[in-house]
Amino acid sequence: MSQKEREHKTYVMKFGGSSLAGPKEIIQSATIIKKYSNNSNLVIVCSAMGDTTDHLLKAVEHAKKGETNQARKVISEVHQSHMTAVSESIADQKYKDICRDWLAELFDEIDKVLLGISLLRDLSPRSMDYILSFGERLATYIVSNVLLSMGLKTKYLSGGEAGIMTDEGFGSAEPIMKVTNEKLRGTLLPLVADGIIPVVTGFIAETLESHEIITLGRGGSDYTATLIAAAIDADEIVLWTDVDGILSADPRIIKDARILEQITYLEAMEMSAFGAKSMQPRALEPAARKGIPVRIRNTFNPSGLGTLIVSPNRISNGARSGVKAVGSITNVGAVTISGTSIVGSPGTAAKIFEILKNLGVPILMMSQSVSENNVSLVVKRESMHKVVRAFKKELLLEDPDSVVKTNPDARATKFNFLDYEDDVTIVAVLGRGMIGTPGIAGRVFSTVAKQGINIRMIAQGSSEINISFVIKDRDRSKAVAALHEEFVLKEEH
Repeated sequence: MSQKEREHKTYVMKFGGSSLAGPKEIIQSATIIKKYSNNSNLVIVCSAMGDTTDHLLKAVEHAKKGETNQARKVISEVHQSHMTAVSESIADQKYKDICRDWLAELFDEIDKVLLGISLLRDLSPRSMDYILSFGERLATYIVSNVLLSMGLKTKYLSGGEAGIMTDEGFGSAEPIMKVTNEKLRGTLLPLVADGIIPVVTGFIAETLESHEIITLGRGGSDYTATLIAAAIDADEIVLWTDVDGILSADPRIIKDARILEQITYLEAMEMSAFGAKSMQPRALEPAARKGIPVRIRNTFNPSGLGTLIVSPNRISNGARSGVKAVGSITNVGAVTISGTSIVGSPGTAAKIFEILKNLGVPILMMSQSVSENNVSLVVKRESMHKVVRAFKKELLLEDPDSVVKTNPDARATKFNFLDYEDDVTIVAVLGRGMIGTPGIAGRVFSTVAKQGINIRMIAQGSSEINISFVIKDRDRSKAVAALHEEFVLKEEH
């Protein structure tokens, strides 16, 4: 950027679905944008309005079954909600009419695609991505026209038009970084230099070879924002959402959970796994690589500073110490396989991973005893029974319907025992300040023990910023509350 452009800070701002849920929310978001535009360079990234994506998925499900009328009814409701947003959020009649005409064309297109799916009774990943792209395209075009009606200069761009080029991985595409960076810079920087605000669709991109619309998968709108920021060397990324920042615990369990003013990229990645209003690790990578701060702020409380995610060397001294948060994951199950014959046997873990890969089941947590005769892992509860069945078939007994617990001495294969629990929760204490700090683990487990809670499984990575353990579901709230009191409330940051 030129020196003149650098007189103002450059922000990439992403507005999530809750920030664009309806006319009032859109106007509030546009007001924030207008305020920042007075003395900042801006690029805006938009998610779909509210629950639009869920409605599109519902319509697709009807279409796959040949239920054309039901699919059209769902889309009619989506059409009406967007037309209401246009009517009530765009002040200038000129832009209101332009937007209505554009929306009408897009909804005609949606209708044709759903009809095709209904006739074929088939849905490819390519078609799914195309359908899901409409949510962001609709919302972004509306926001662009709201800003135009407020007197700002904007340009609507799809993710592909902005320059995000990907492979052919429909459903969760991977950007081709060198091309993407070049195209983003070439498209967006001249607009910013001319005082135009690019308003870009989140979540969607374009395949490099075939130039088709494709989606970036989970956290795709955040990923869009960080890709853009890294390409144009933005000063800060702001994610506008419906919470005041990342909290030290689930507020449904801990009423006095506190907002974390500063955390590192790695802490944010860890916390996202435990349901914090953070970012997907993949989405954070471009910002972390370039050291661009990411701030999470509340659209409906814009005076709050929210949570700032930065590199470790930019963390203030007051935010460095100890445990920062206590998280938990429910709806999981634990599976344990054991047997003396696996001791010292190479390839055991590889076989387990191969089975889970073939099932399409990710491991949330894994632990192996030093004696090597016991391996425990945690998976999502919805996947647990097919995992148990596969393990029985592939690793334990030839008959997959055998009741293993009644026959612990069976030695049909390498493993002679399998056990599982489907009523467990993962609890974790998180914080970069734990690194090299002696006594943290001892305090964690003594705190839990004082509550009379039995720990079923423990895991800690070499990064030392996360100590995770498994307990019964019924003990979740008690454990989280006790740990939060011990580490977060007791230790003032």
